[in-house]
Amino acid sequence: MLSNHAKGLSITAAGVLIISPDGLLTRLIAADHWTIIFYRALFLAFGMWLVVSFMHPNRVWRQYRSVRGTGLLKVAAYSAGTISFMFAITHTSIANALVILATTPLFAAIVSRFLLGEKIEARALLAIALVAFGVGVIASGTGDATSSLLGDAVALLGAFFLACGLTFARRYPESSTLAAISCSGVLTAILMLPLAAPLDVTVSDMGYLLIMGVYMIPLATAMMFIGPRYIPAAEVGLLLLLETVLGSVWVWLVLDEVPGERTLLGGAIVVSTLAINTAWALGSAGRGPSVLPRRV
Repeated sequence: MLSNHAKGLSITAAGVLIISPDGLLTRLIAADHWTIIFYRALFLAFGMWLVVSFMHPNRVWRQYRSVRGTGLLKVAAYSAGTISFMFAITHTSIANALVILATTPLFAAIVSRFLLGEKIEARALLAIALVAFGVGVIASGTGDATSSLLGDAVALLGAFFLACGLTFARRYPESSTLAAISCSGVLTAILMLPLAAPLDVTVSDMGYLLIMGVYMIPLATAMMFIGPRYIPAAEVGLLLLLETVLGSVWVWLVLDEVPGERTLLGGAIVVSTLAINTAWALGSAGRGPSVLPRRV
Protein backbone atom coordinates (compact mmCIF):
# COMPACT_ATOMS: atom_id res chain seq x y z
CA MET A 1 0.00 0.00 0.00
CA LEU A 2 1.50 3.33 -1.07
CA SER A 3 1.82 6.11 1.48
CA ASN A 4 0.14 9.42 0.66
CA HIS A 5 3.55 10.94 -0.10
CA ALA A 6 4.48 8.13 -2.48
CA LYS A 7 1.04 8.37 -4.06
CA GLY A 8 1.47 12.11 -4.64
CA LEU A 9 4.92 11.62 -6.17
CA SER A 10 3.69 8.84 -8.45
CA ILE A 11 0.63 10.69 -9.70
CA THR A 12 2.47 13.96 -10.32
CA ALA A 13 5.43 12.26 -12.03
CA ALA A 14 3.05 10.27 -14.25
CA GLY A 15 1.33 13.50 -15.27
CA VAL A 16 4.67 15.06 -16.20
CA LEU A 17 5.68 12.01 -18.24
CA ILE A 18 2.36 11.97 -20.10
CA ILE A 19 2.59 15.61 -21.13
CA SER A 20 6.33 15.67 -21.92
CA PRO A 21 5.94 14.70 -25.64
CA ASP A 22 3.62 17.69 -26.17
CA GLY A 23 6.29 19.73 -27.97
CA LEU A 24 7.29 16.80 -30.15
CA LEU A 25 3.72 16.14 -31.33
CA THR A 26 3.30 19.84 -32.10
CA ARG A 27 6.46 19.76 -34.21
CA LEU A 28 5.11 16.76 -36.16
CA ILE A 29 1.96 18.64 -37.21
CA ALA A 30 2.22 20.33 -40.60
CA ALA A 31 -0.72 22.73 -40.12
CA ASP A 32 -0.14 26.43 -39.37
CA HIS A 33 0.07 27.52 -35.76
CA TRP A 34 -3.38 29.17 -35.70
CA THR A 35 -5.02 25.95 -36.85
CA ILE A 36 -3.02 23.94 -34.32
CA ILE A 37 -4.14 26.27 -31.52
CA PHE A 38 -7.77 26.08 -32.68
CA TYR A 39 -8.02 22.29 -32.70
CA ARG A 40 -5.86 21.81 -29.63
CA ALA A 41 -8.08 24.20 -27.66
CA LEU A 42 -11.30 22.67 -29.01
CA PHE A 43 -10.24 19.14 -28.12
CA LEU A 44 -8.88 20.33 -24.77
CA ALA A 45 -12.31 21.73 -23.89
CA PHE A 46 -13.89 18.35 -24.61
CA GLY A 47 -11.12 16.37 -22.90
CA MET A 48 -11.34 18.45 -19.73
CA TRP A 49 -15.13 18.03 -19.77
CA LEU A 50 -14.54 14.25 -19.73
CA VAL A 51 -12.16 14.65 -16.78
CA VAL A 52 -14.61 16.83 -14.85
CA SER A 53 -17.42 14.35 -15.62
CA PHE A 54 -15.30 11.47 -14.30
CA MET A 55 -14.20 13.28 -11.14
CA HIS A 56 -17.63 14.79 -10.36
CA PRO A 57 -20.18 12.53 -12.09
CA ASN A 58 -23.16 13.99 -10.26
CA ARG A 59 -21.98 17.61 -10.11
CA VAL A 60 -20.72 18.41 -13.62
CA TRP A 61 -23.03 21.36 -14.21
CA ARG A 62 -22.26 22.71 -10.73
CA GLN A 63 -18.53 22.67 -11.57
CA TYR A 64 -19.07 24.66 -14.76
CA ARG A 65 -21.59 26.99 -13.14
CA SER A 66 -18.93 27.94 -10.59
CA VAL A 67 -16.85 29.48 -13.40
CA ARG A 68 -18.38 32.93 -13.26
CA GLY A 69 -17.42 36.28 -11.83
CA THR A 70 -13.83 36.05 -10.66
CA GLY A 71 -13.62 32.53 -12.13
CA LEU A 72 -13.57 34.16 -15.57
CA LEU A 73 -10.12 35.51 -14.72
CA LYS A 74 -8.87 31.91 -14.73
CA VAL A 75 -10.48 31.34 -18.13
CA ALA A 76 -8.82 34.43 -19.60
CA ALA A 77 -5.41 33.63 -18.10
CA TYR A 78 -5.36 29.99 -19.26
CA SER A 79 -6.61 31.00 -22.72
CA ALA A 80 -3.85 33.60 -23.09
CA GLY A 81 -1.30 31.11 -21.75
CA THR A 82 -2.34 28.44 -24.27
CA ILE A 83 -2.17 30.83 -27.22
CA SER A 84 1.22 32.17 -26.11
CA PHE A 85 2.74 28.75 -25.50
CA MET A 86 1.58 27.28 -28.81
CA PHE A 87 2.74 30.34 -30.74
CA ALA A 88 6.13 30.18 -29.00
CA ILE A 89 6.63 26.47 -29.54
CA THR A 90 6.10 26.94 -33.29
CA HIS A 91 8.39 29.99 -33.53
CA THR A 92 11.40 28.98 -31.48
CA SER A 93 13.16 25.77 -30.50
CA ILE A 94 11.38 23.36 -28.16
CA ALA A 95 14.26 23.65 -25.70
CA ASN A 96 13.99 27.45 -25.63
CA ALA A 97 10.21 27.38 -25.16
CA LEU A 98 10.25 24.76 -22.40
CA VAL A 99 13.12 26.33 -20.46
CA ILE A 100 11.47 29.75 -20.57
CA LEU A 101 8.10 28.24 -19.62
CA ALA A 102 9.81 26.70 -16.57
CA THR A 103 10.08 30.22 -15.15
CA THR A 104 6.32 30.14 -14.40
CA PRO A 105 6.79 29.50 -10.63
CA LEU A 106 8.93 32.62 -10.28
CA PHE A 107 6.39 34.70 -12.16
CA ALA A 108 3.78 33.20 -9.83
CA ALA A 109 5.80 34.46 -6.84
CA ILE A 110 5.80 37.97 -8.31
CA VAL A 111 2.08 37.92 -9.18
CA SER A 112 1.25 36.50 -5.72
CA ARG A 113 3.13 39.39 -4.14
CA PHE A 114 0.69 41.88 -5.69
CA LEU A 115 -2.49 39.79 -5.73
CA LEU A 116 -2.17 37.84 -2.48
CA GLY A 117 0.22 40.08 -0.57
CA GLU A 118 2.73 37.26 -0.13
CA LYS A 119 6.29 38.25 0.67
CA ILE A 120 9.00 37.28 -1.81
CA GLU A 121 11.86 35.73 0.13
CA ALA A 122 15.47 36.73 -0.49
CA ARG A 123 16.30 33.37 -2.09
CA ALA A 124 13.40 33.82 -4.52
CA LEU A 125 14.62 37.30 -5.47
CA LEU A 126 18.08 35.88 -6.14
CA ALA A 127 16.54 33.05 -8.17
CA ILE A 128 14.51 35.57 -10.21
CA ALA A 129 17.68 37.54 -11.00
CA LEU A 130 19.63 34.42 -12.02
CA VAL A 131 16.75 33.06 -14.11
CA ALA A 132 16.39 36.43 -15.86
CA PHE A 133 20.09 36.27 -16.70
CA GLY A 134 19.70 32.70 -17.98
CA VAL A 135 16.75 33.66 -20.19
CA GLY A 136 18.84 36.55 -21.52
CA VAL A 137 21.60 34.11 -22.46
CA ILE A 138 19.04 31.95 -24.29
CA ALA A 139 17.60 34.94 -26.15
CA SER A 140 21.07 36.08 -27.19
CA GLY A 141 21.45 32.86 -29.16
CA THR A 142 18.36 33.32 -31.32
CA GLY A 143 20.44 33.56 -34.45
CA ASP A 144 20.04 29.78 -34.78
CA ALA A 145 17.80 28.52 -37.58
CA THR A 146 15.41 26.93 -35.08
CA SER A 147 15.18 29.94 -32.81
CA SER A 148 13.32 33.22 -32.91
CA LEU A 149 13.52 36.19 -30.60
CA LEU A 150 9.76 36.67 -31.05
CA GLY A 151 9.11 33.06 -30.04
CA ASP A 152 11.28 33.46 -26.95
CA ALA A 153 9.48 36.67 -25.98
CA VAL A 154 6.04 35.09 -26.41
CA ALA A 155 7.17 32.06 -24.36
CA LEU A 156 8.05 34.47 -21.55
CA LEU A 157 4.62 36.05 -21.91
CA GLY A 158 3.06 32.57 -21.76
CA ALA A 159 4.88 31.87 -18.50
CA PHE A 160 3.44 35.08 -17.07
CA PHE A 161 -0.13 34.23 -18.11
CA LEU A 162 0.12 30.70 -16.71
CA ALA A 163 1.50 32.14 -13.47
CA CYS A 164 -1.56 34.41 -13.33
CA GLY A 165 -3.79 31.36 -13.83
CA LEU A 166 -2.11 29.51 -10.97
CA THR A 167 -2.40 32.53 -8.69
CA PHE A 168 -6.05 33.06 -9.59
CA ALA A 169 -6.66 29.38 -8.77
CA ARG A 170 -5.35 30.02 -5.25
CA ARG A 171 -7.04 33.39 -4.87
CA TYR A 172 -10.46 32.21 -6.06
CA PRO A 173 -10.83 28.54 -4.99
CA GLU A 174 -14.63 28.73 -5.11
CA SER A 175 -14.58 28.19 -8.89
CA SER A 176 -13.50 24.89 -10.44
CA THR A 177 -10.06 25.22 -12.02
CA LEU A 178 -10.47 22.19 -14.30
CA ALA A 179 -13.83 23.50 -15.53
CA ALA A 180 -12.19 26.90 -16.08
CA ILE A 181 -9.48 25.25 -18.20
CA SER A 182 -12.22 23.53 -20.21
CA CYS A 183 -13.99 26.86 -20.73
CA SER A 184 -10.69 28.47 -21.73
CA GLY A 185 -10.46 25.89 -24.51
CA VAL A 186 -13.82 27.03 -25.86
CA LEU A 187 -12.80 30.69 -25.65
CA THR A 188 -9.47 30.03 -27.36
CA ALA A 189 -11.09 28.04 -30.17
CA ILE A 190 -13.58 30.87 -30.81
CA LEU A 191 -10.79 33.45 -30.92
CA MET A 192 -8.66 31.35 -33.27
CA LEU A 193 -11.41 30.31 -35.68
CA PRO A 194 -11.17 33.40 -37.95
CA LEU A 195 -7.40 32.83 -38.31
CA ALA A 196 -7.41 29.03 -38.61
CA ALA A 197 -7.92 26.75 -41.62
CA PRO A 198 -9.81 23.82 -40.02
CA LEU A 199 -10.46 22.01 -43.32
CA ASP A 200 -6.79 21.93 -44.32
CA VAL A 201 -5.72 19.48 -41.60
CA THR A 202 -4.50 16.05 -42.74
CA VAL A 203 -5.60 12.77 -41.17
CA SER A 204 -2.24 12.28 -39.45
CA ASP A 205 -2.28 15.84 -38.09
CA MET A 206 -5.80 15.28 -36.76
CA GLY A 207 -4.59 12.15 -35.00
CA TYR A 208 -1.80 14.06 -33.23
CA LEU A 209 -4.23 16.84 -32.27
CA LEU A 210 -6.73 14.35 -30.84
CA ILE A 211 -4.02 12.64 -28.80
CA MET A 212 -2.87 15.98 -27.37
CA GLY A 213 -6.24 17.60 -26.77
CA VAL A 214 -8.51 14.75 -25.72
CA TYR A 215 -6.07 12.44 -23.95
CA MET A 216 -2.63 13.79 -23.13
CA ILE A 217 -3.20 17.31 -21.83
CA PRO A 218 -6.47 16.74 -19.88
CA LEU A 219 -5.19 13.57 -18.19
CA ALA A 220 -1.80 15.08 -17.36
CA THR A 221 -3.39 18.29 -16.07
CA ALA A 222 -5.76 16.39 -13.79
CA MET A 223 -2.90 14.26 -12.44
CA MET A 224 -0.74 17.32 -11.83
CA PHE A 225 -3.59 18.89 -9.84
CA ILE A 226 -4.41 15.76 -7.83
CA GLY A 227 -0.84 14.65 -7.01
CA PRO A 228 0.21 17.88 -5.28
CA ARG A 229 -2.52 17.40 -2.68
CA TYR A 230 -0.18 14.89 -1.00
CA ILE A 231 3.28 16.44 -1.48
CA PRO A 232 4.89 19.85 -0.81
CA ALA A 233 4.79 22.51 -3.51
CA ALA A 234 8.59 22.47 -3.71
CA GLU A 235 8.59 18.80 -4.67
CA VAL A 236 6.01 19.55 -7.34
CA GLY A 237 8.35 22.22 -8.72
CA LEU A 238 11.21 19.75 -8.95
CA LEU A 239 9.05 17.19 -10.74
CA LEU A 240 7.78 19.77 -13.22
CA LEU A 241 11.38 20.49 -14.24
CA LEU A 242 11.41 16.98 -15.71
CA GLU A 243 9.13 18.19 -18.48
CA THR A 244 11.72 20.79 -19.50
CA VAL A 245 14.37 18.11 -19.86
CA LEU A 246 12.24 15.28 -21.28
CA GLY A 247 10.43 17.53 -23.77
CA SER A 248 13.75 18.59 -25.27
CA VAL A 249 15.05 15.02 -25.29
CA TRP A 250 12.05 13.67 -27.25
CA VAL A 251 12.52 16.31 -29.96
CA TRP A 252 16.26 15.66 -30.09
CA LEU A 253 15.79 11.89 -30.41
CA VAL A 254 13.02 11.99 -33.02
CA LEU A 255 13.69 15.16 -35.02
CA ASP A 256 17.37 15.71 -34.24
CA GLU A 257 16.64 19.26 -33.07
CA VAL A 258 19.81 19.92 -31.09
CA PRO A 259 19.74 22.94 -28.74
CA GLY A 260 22.33 25.63 -29.46
CA GLU A 261 25.24 26.34 -27.14
CA ARG A 262 23.62 29.42 -25.60
CA THR A 263 20.36 27.52 -25.12
CA LEU A 264 22.26 24.81 -23.26
CA LEU A 265 24.15 27.37 -21.17
CA GLY A 266 21.11 29.51 -20.40
CA GLY A 267 18.98 26.41 -19.83
CA ALA A 268 21.54 25.06 -17.38
CA ILE A 269 21.43 28.36 -15.46
CA VAL A 270 17.62 28.43 -15.39
CA VAL A 271 17.02 24.76 -14.55
CA SER A 272 19.77 24.54 -11.92
CA THR A 273 18.59 27.78 -10.28
CA LEU A 274 14.99 26.56 -10.15
CA ALA A 275 16.09 23.15 -8.83
CA ILE A 276 18.21 24.67 -6.07
CA ASN A 277 15.50 27.18 -5.16
CA THR A 278 12.78 24.54 -4.91
CA ALA A 279 15.04 22.12 -3.03
CA TRP A 280 15.87 24.91 -0.59
CA ALA A 281 12.16 25.63 -0.17
CA LEU A 282 11.53 21.92 0.39
CA GLY A 283 14.08 21.83 3.18
CA SER A 284 12.53 24.88 4.82
CA ALA A 285 8.89 23.90 4.48
CA GLY A 286 8.96 20.34 5.76
CA ARG A 287 6.90 17.57 4.19
CA GLY A 288 3.35 18.88 4.45
CA PRO A 289 1.07 18.76 1.43
CA SER A 290 0.85 21.59 -1.08
CA VAL A 291 -1.76 24.26 -0.62
CA LEU A 292 -3.90 23.98 -3.75
CA PRO A 293 -7.52 24.87 -4.39
CA ARG A 294 -9.73 22.07 -3.09
CA ARG A 295 -12.24 22.52 -5.87
CA VAL A 296 -10.57 21.34 -9.10
